[in-house]
Amino acid sequence: MPLLSRLYARTVFFPTLCWNYLLARVLPFRRWWDRIDEHVIVGAYPFSGDVAGLRGEGVRAVVNTCEEYCGPTAEYHKHGIEQLHIPTTDFTHPKLEDVEAAVEFIQKYKLQNDTVYIHCKAGRARSATVAVCWLIKYRDMTPQEAQAHLLAVRPHSNPRIAERPVVRQFQASLRTEESNSGLFPSIEEEPLSTSGSE
Repeated sequence: MPLLSRLYARTVFFPTLCWNYLLARVLPFRRWWDRIDEHVIVGAYPFSGDVAGLRGEGVRAVVNTCEEYCGPTAEYHKHGIEQLHIPTTDFTHPKLEDVEAAVEFIQKYKLQNDTVYIHCKAGRARSATVAVCWLIKYRDMTPQEAQAHLLAVRPHSNPRIAERPVVRQFQASLRTEESNSGLFPSIEEEPLSTSGSE
């Protein structure tokens, strides 16, 4: 199944990228990116020509969730932007360890008063998964609150991110950490769901 997923993602990559470009940059139906926090942006595929503008928005770091795109790395280097690349096949969700690394990467830059740009191809699902997990951990939101917040600022986000198994796993790992630290010893973990991966 992973091989079939990759083949499908590669087959539809350029048609769907063009469709996203049409909707957001030619027609006024979507925005290419949106702020979900003063220092955190969720958006679509950044082209080389976008990097100077991102730097002008205060972006000093990028979380790239695309398996199919390594990002405009030369432009990032030119503008002093660090990229964390967590390659994830389109139409799937990132692995838990990648989400955890991305969440801490985002928080490190936020604490430095810098802005982080989280992206996938369209800024709807892979990037939104990372964003929801960051909101859960560092904005103290429930998955449902994080989902609602994301949809309020970026309405075309996938409306079922909070149901993804990796989000439930992330929340469970946070509860385990809290329990082990003695902060919330009475909280019981919810069973992990296997539904809602897409």
